[in-house]
Amino acid sequence: MKRLGFLVAIAIAAVGGVSRQAPAGVQPQLLHVDVAEWSIVPAAGVVAAGPTRIVVRNLGEDVHQITLVRTARFGADLPLRDDHAVVRPIAVSRIVLGGRATAFSVVLRRGSYVLLDNLPWNYWRGASVAFTVR
Repeated sequence: MKRLGFLVAIAIAAVGGVSRQAPAGVQPQLLHVDVAEWSIVPAAGVVAAGPTRIVVRNLGEDVHQITLVRTARFGADLPLRDDHAVVRPIAVSRIVLGGRATAFSVVLRRGSYVLLDNLPWNYWRGASVAFTVR
């Protein structure tokens, strides 16, 4: 049964571009991301492939929630429906209150990604940023 779970995890990682957990004993790299009203700023525009811990710090007053998407589209060019972007998220952070922080872990594969705040109207007002994994 453990082997089946391992194979399913590999298949999900291959199809979706990420796995939620790093292999045992591997320290994830850190990607710090600051969010505020209508902006998202990662500490780096290019990160290495592999286990990554994304630390989200809310410098604003409003609540924010960061969504990670793997896409070749420009960050501000995602399709819209009403007040949010229509995406297939790889991971989504918890809601982050003003002045607080949260974090989530993923295993990133090479490619293009977008971090966006997909709470109502936030993406539409420009809360997105693209980055590359090499």
